[in-house]
Amino acid sequence: MNDKKARPSIFSCSGIRLLLKGEYFGRALLLGPVFIYLSVFYLFPLFGVLFRSLFDPNFTLAHYGALLKYPVYGRILFNTLEISLLVASICVFLGYPIAYVLCFVRSRWKLLLLFSILLPFWISSLVRTYSWMIILGRFGTVNRLLSASGLIDAPLNLMYNRFGVLVGLIYILLPFAIFPMENIMCGIDERLIHAAQSLGSSSFQIFRRIFFPLSLPGICAGFILTFVISAGSFITPMLMGGPKDAMIATSIHAQLENVNNWGFAGVLSVILLAAVLLLFFLFSKIFGLEFLTGQAENKMHHSGGQTAGLSKVAFHNTLLRLQNMKWREKCHGFLERIWHRSLYHMHALLKPISSRIPKFVQSTDWKSMSLAVYCTGIFIFLVLPVFIVVPIAFSDELVVRFPPAGYSLHLFASYFSSSAWMRATWHSFRVAVPVMCLATLLGTAASLSLVRGRYRGKRFLYAFFISPMVIPAIISAISMYFFISKLKMIGTVNGLILAHTVIAIPYVVVVMTSTLQGLDGQLERASMSLGAGRIRTFFNITLKLIRPGIFTALIFSFIASFDEVIIALFISGVGAETLPKRMWDGIREEMSPVIAAVSAVLILISAVLLLSFVMIRRRKERFSARR
Repeated sequence: MNDKKARPSIFSCSGIRLLLKGEYFGRALLLGPVFIYLSVFYLFPLFGVLFRSLFDPNFTLAHYGALLKYPVYGRILFNTLEISLLVASICVFLGYPIAYVLCFVRSRWKLLLLFSILLPFWISSLVRTYSWMIILGRFGTVNRLLSASGLIDAPLNLMYNRFGVLVGLIYILLPFAIFPMENIMCGIDERLIHAAQSLGSSSFQIFRRIFFPLSLPGICAGFILTFVISAGSFITPMLMGGPKDAMIATSIHAQLENVNNWGFAGVLSVILLAAVLLLFFLFSKIFGLEFLTGQAENKMHHSGGQTAGLSKVAFHNTLLRLQNMKWREKCHGFLERIWHRSLYHMHALLKPISSRIPKFVQSTDWKSMSLAVYCTGIFIFLVLPVFIVVPIAFSDELVVRFPPAGYSLHLFASYFSSSAWMRATWHSFRVAVPVMCLATLLGTAASLSLVRGRYRGKRFLYAFFISPMVIPAIISAISMYFFISKLKMIGTVNGLILAHTVIAIPYVVVVMTSTLQGLDGQLERASMSLGAGRIRTFFNITLKLIRPGIFTALIFSFIASFDEVIIALFISGVGAETLPKRMWDGIREEMSPVIAAVSAVLILISAVLLLSFVMIRRRKERFSARR
């Protein structure tokens, strides 16, 4: 989205005059609806949160003073920072070998591993957290297995503490660390590795001096992404954490649910929002917003033995951005020195031992074997919740237990015969379908202008359009609650549609921008050269070419609305209770086994959408190959 020639800003007088002329007017007009929509239903409510923190009802800094006055809030901030750092570090550490396997290892099992990594993207966060609650609970799967094997006498406390929060967040955020690292690794020129091999370098030396330094941008990107998302997490810390492990998002909810202190909740929201926006700004400065686009495309668009990555140009620009920053040489050089020294000492320590190992042991390909064992462990970790919750859905018991003593369909019968569950399911579809259509229409129009238009300020507009995807959901929820309540639409389906469209638009913009950037414009130019106008060319040529991207955007926006729970907690009320909202109430109040059946239904819906997506992508690839 960078133009070689300087273009007038759309916010200047000369830019406005040019916008009124033909092509500029048509493409800028595409931005109008989505810009106005996000300004009204997203940006204005966010300023309302800041206003609430300063005016209660008159101007006051008392709420900010309370943040310094009571040490408990300092502890909450420290908890958020500590948990986010641990989660981000562990995700990067666990995901690095997986990213390497996805890029360079040729195996028939790689597609199965990729499917297990994609699974968390498509299944609701609430379902995933509920699955881990079954696994780690006091009478859950792990404790039952340990007790049956005689290893423990009393159940272990694996949940409602720091351990439970870390396991839940790592499971959810591990793919967010894997795919940025994979993008960067796939952009590494293999000729460098072949050249080092031809010069006699060992695998250890190649990794230490070439591969790892070049993959550092991916490590930083994965760390920042997982840190930002973890800092704003609400569902997993709320359901699996204890009082000592409260984070900012859970504290915001507690201020509203228990003491109804909207002013102090606004203060905590402003602090969390400022931290997230700062990290997002640093991310965009270092890696560029195009990296987000490449990541969104890459995380879903794999097939067979080929793995898509960043283009050479994008990778080159990423390295240039890192090299041009003043602190890069010191920071990057410091990390490289620590890494080289630690590996050198480890190699020197193990070298005398390796000489005493029998030759048949030395000849074994331990690298491939260890990678296979490691990938198997990660695969089990990622698919375990699904294989636990689905059998429980077919249990004939009235308690949540794995493995079930017997199997039947009575939990599904209870779900489908319950008027409350069916009403919640119907509300979810009534909200998700209009959101899917509205978000795709607005996001596609904006993407057309961002990719095809020639004007300055596109990077700012792109960042604005995708920012709802970065803002913590709890902040979006309370900001939209203030605004929707003024419209007197709390507890209505229309209110949820307005709010969910805001969080669905970024996914459409990311997908459609990537689709349009990869579109060959020769057919469009040929059509216009033969006398067809822009509108006719769009409907006859462009629309058919971007149809797979539109279907993908529809699927993404549908999932973003159908699985959303945090905004629904504030806006849905009793009159428009959605399925995730009812599941949330059931998990917190009674842990009903019917929720397992609902989770199995949601997993089935996600699997159908995932298969639909794969079919769309493969059809597009076959069409591109024929061309």
